[in-house]
Amino acid sequence: MLVQSASSQVTPDHHPGGAPAPGARPALAVETGTRDGATVLTMKGHLVAETAVAAEAQILTTTVLAGRPLNLVLDLTEVDAIDRHGTGLLTKTRFTVSAAKGALHLVAPPGGAVHPALNRYLRRITVPRLEDVPAAPGAGL
Repeated sequence: MLVQSASSQVTPDHHPGGAPAPGARPALAVETGTRDGATVLTMKGHLVAETAVAAEAQILTTTVLAGRPLNLVLDLTEVDAIDRHGTGLLTKTRFTVSAAKGALHLVAPPGGAVHPALNRYLRRITVPRLEDVPAAPGAGL
């Protein structure tokens, strides 16, 4: 069961009514929740140079504030664009979570925008659906 606890818009670029503004900067919305003992960050939009710095701040804050043992899931299912800055952020996140002796899982469907951008190193921690993420140890207790 996924429980949403917070939401933020990293870079707003929408008019009222939801349509993107002409010539607007890319946007990335991040929602924080929990599922089976894991902290889940669900990202929607563009994970690119213009949004990566703010996304990194959100990821680092979540990493610091999450319970231990750290079990972090980045759900990238609704990310529709990623560049080398976004991929670099994912790699940096893996190192950060590993240094905290935690587990990181990426959710990126094979037909989605993110999966082709992932290197072998990141694909090892990638699952196609949120339901495929293993439950955190002790989550059912």
